Amino acid sequence: MFRGQPEKTEEEDGQNRKADDEYLIRRGFLQGKVDHNGEFTEVHNIIDAIVVLPGNLFYGTTIPGAILFINKNKPAERKDKVLMVYAAKEGWYKEEANMNVLLPHDILRISTILESWGDLEIAKTWIDSQKTRLKNLIQEDLDFKLLEIKEYYAEDIEIKKDKLAKAKKVITDREAANKKPTKGQEKAVVTAQTALDKLTTEKENKITAAHEQAEKERQAIDDVEQELIAMLQDPELRKRYFAIADMEELDENEFNLNIPRYVDTFEPEEEIDLKEAIIEFKDTIYKENDLDKSISELLKVLA
Repeated sequence: MFRGQPEKTEEEDGQNRKADDEYLIRRGFLQGKVDHNGEFTEVHNIIDAIVVLPGNLFYGTTIPGAILFINKNKPAERKDKVLMVYAAKEGWYKEEANMNVLLPHDILRISTILESWGDLEIAKTWIDSQKTRLKNLIQEDLDFKLLEIKEYYAEDIEIKKDKLAKAKKVITDREAANKKPTKGQEKAVVTAQTALDKLTTEKENKITAAHEQAEKERQAIDDVEQELIAMLQDPELRKRYFAIADMEELDENEFNLNIPRYVDTFEPEEEIDLKEAIIEFKDTIYKENDLDKSISELLKVLA
């Protein structure tokens, strides 16, 4: 993506340096094949798009991954261009304990940019074609989770039910024999019922949480649709999502494919209300002075 440098002469940088293999591979993808003399035998850019993903997304590595889309039959209007998509933005993935995850609405963002190349009408058509599919995937995932929850608790709940039934039968048998149940037998029923209720509630809570998560993901797809449409209509916002680099710009950057060279990846700083900040600062100073006085008085008493 960005390691390696081109050949440099002594006049250019004070030393003679051969081009690194990684640089030559990149240039070959972007400009075409060269012979042993370094002359182009075929001018052909086969990199269609690059997507930089968030870190910790794949097993075995925490570093960010990147997807290169190769197309040997690029349309004429794109033959000297490369689409750069920055999909590692904060909020574009779900952070989990062990690995980050791309949710359906995250995938919708990426795929919409890849399909539309910034064309609003193409983006609208693509989103319409994907919303139903993605929501169906969410439902399929929900059905799978619900089945997992049911199977996970089925055996334990049956055991608890059986234990409760046995405890109740002991009391029923005692009463049938005109005998009063012992406190231990009555307690066994309460204990068994409590254990069953606890397990049933735990199961129901997980089911509710799964439904809520699915609903959030469905709503997120609708929210991302509006986000993407607003972004594509705003030239300043577009810069933060993707860039279309032409060959001249790539050449100027020595075919470096590091996304931040082309996409504005910096998160905007939160705006601060100076009046409120000054009021809070003065209040903090006042409290600090008041605390200093209290400490001084206490020290005088102790002395």
